[in-house]
This record gives sequence, C-alpha cells and structure tokens, in this order.
Amino acid sequence: MYLWLLYAVALVTTSKAYPLLYDDWTAQDLKDYILQRANDQSSPVLDSNFNIGGDELGQVSAVDVDSDGHVYVFHRADRPWTLSTYKANSDILTDEAKTPIGKDTILKVDPKSGQKIESFGKDIFNVPHGLTIDHKDNIWVTDVGRHQVLRIPKGATKPDLELGEKFVSGDDDKHFCKPTDVAVASNGDFFVADGYCNNRVLKFSSTGKLSQWGVKEGNNGMTPYTLNIPHSLTLIEELDLICVADRENSRALCYNAGLHSAQTPSQAQFNRTLIPQSEIGRVFAIAYNKAAQEVVAAGVVSEAPIIENDSILYPPRAFTYDLEGHLVTSWAFITQDMAELGPSLIHDLCVSKNGQDFYLADLDQQRVYKYTSNWEADLGGV
Repeated sequence: MYLWLLYAVALVTTSKAYPLLYDDWTAQDLKDYILQRANDQSSPVLDSNFNIGGDELGQVSAVDVDSDGHVYVFHRADRPWTLSTYKANSDILTDEAKTPIGKDTILKVDPKSGQKIESFGKDIFNVPHGLTIDHKDNIWVTDVGRHQVLRIPKGATKPDLELGEKFVSGDDDKHFCKPTDVAVASNGDFFVADGYCNNRVLKFSSTGKLSQWGVKEGNNGMTPYTLNIPHSLTLIEELDLICVADRENSRALCYNAGLHSAQTPSQAQFNRTLIPQSEIGRVFAIAYNKAAQEVVAAGVVSEAPIIENDSILYPPRAFTYDLEGHLVTSWAFITQDMAELGPSLIHDLCVSKNGQDFYLADLDQQRVYKYTSNWEADLGGV
C-alpha cells in the first residue's frame, strides 16, 4: 500500500466559513480545514520512486525542469544560510561566506528516478536562492550573497551574463539586494524579484530596465503594490500576467506583464489577487501549470505535523489555485515518515511540461519531493 494512502483523511462536509486571517484560526478551525482539504485521487500523490540518493544536497533553495523534462536542483551544499552568513545588521557577507562554495550547487537529475545525470556550479556561488529555466533552456539563477542575477547558457556550466554588482547591494537600476527569483518571457523580456531588501519587482528587456514596482510600507497601508519579500515569480503569458508570491504578506498578486504593449508604464498595473492574504499562510513559491491552466503554490499552514489531544494532524504544504484566485485543492501532506526527518519547509516548486508531475524543494529537509497526478501510470496503481 502506498504511503499516501496511509495518511489520507476522509473529506468532511461543513458549511463553516474560515476566518480570513490564519493567525485568527483556532485549533479546531485548523483541524476542520485539514479534514476538508484532505487528499483524494484528484490531487497529486507522493511518488516514492523518485529519490536523490546519498548526501548530494544541502539546503535546497530552488527547482525547475527543462524542455526535455530533466529536473535541475539549486542547493547550498555545505554552506547553509545562517545568522553568521552576513555581518551583523548588514547585507554584506562575512569574509568566510565571500569564499564561493567549493562543491557543485546545481544538480541535473532524471525526472522519474531522481538519479544524477550531472552536476556543476562549483566555485561560483555564495548563497544560492532562485533557479529558472527559460524557453531556450538557459538557466537563470539568483545569489542573495552576491546580490546578483546570473544566466548559464544551455549546455554550459558557467554564467555568460551577470546582472548587478558582485557583493555590492543597492536599489538603483544596476544593483540588487538579495534578489530572489527570475521569470523569463518568450519574447526575451524578464522579471526579477528583488526580494529581501528592496521589496520590488523589475522588468527588463535586452536594452535594460523597463519598469519596476513595489514598496515594503506605504503611506496608505496595505495596497496591491505593498510587497514584503517578493519571493517567487511566475508568468501566465496567455493572460499577459506576471504573478508574485508576496511572502511575508502571505498572499500572491498578479500584474499586467505588458509583453505585447508598444509602451511600458513605469509601474505594472495590478490585475488580480491570485492567493488571498493569509489563506495558506506565508506564500513561498508559485508556479504556473500551463497544461492545466492552474497555479500551484507552496504555503505554510504548518511546517510540521500538529499534535492535538493525542491525535496527529498532517497539514498540506502545497495548494492548487484556479486563475481566478479560488483554492482548488490542497496536497503534499506531511507524513509521519517525513516528520521524523525534522521540520519541512517547501521553499520552491515547479511543474513538468505535461502538467502532471510536481517537484517540491524542501529547504530544511534538504531534499526534493516528487508528486504526480498521473499516479496510475507512474506508480502502477494500488
């Protein structure tokens, strides 16, 4: 019997409306929510055949797939991001952290087994964060220690483009401060989430910056342009949208991407709320599933199982939304076996091109989990 069956919970019907803010939930609210959103065969299920063996990974910060379906994993090897990574009260790396990681930080693996195909990235990165593969199979990465965005061409192992000044943070057109993610459009325009310090999103073309938006705190309180650690980006090109996981505001927002406009405004126009504030806790990552026309998200309802009255509740770690901002299903429930590995934090996730396989980068457990909607074919049924 497969592991997911052991921890599936029966659906419960109730008319109760949950409070908007997760912080206001009672223990019973959380229990009812988990029961209502329990796993079923329409949700992705864990593929235990996928396994990256040995001690290959450090903190796993990002994951994506190329046009051939191969999975790329960005991780921090033997250099975790800790309180001693930066000098006190600054964005400047310590002298030790300025030495690049001496092990490969990018791993290419088989999408079915997780077996390593190749690895690279040694002596380049300091604090790996985001990884995106564009339509030409170029790899775009962000390094929050270098304060840079880098591009590695298809088939290469070293960057051919570096944006931002190495080790120098800033908030102008030529500097970043701990950038978190990149999204690349088919026309070559790309977006950068300049996340941890500047709380902004920037749009670039081959000629330079086109626009930017986002502030951490506004005079009018919370607005669609108030961002607090924009942590992840995804493009929905059919709708001309760029969507942002606004992590510390516990929501995801979409803006007009302006990919087909002759003129680009200085600030993208807000279009819609994709994930309402605090519905799933902090939103760490979002990815567009083009095949299903849905968005998957990594959120934090809880980072570990919850013990209540001698019962153990297994909260979900991933969520599927339709493009109108409605929650479709919750999945990737924490299991007892996973809990024994320590706290779980899904830092990033991606979707296969056929829209049926999902790869979740667990930062704390230093592994990648695969879930699949094609469970009969991939897992052989039950």
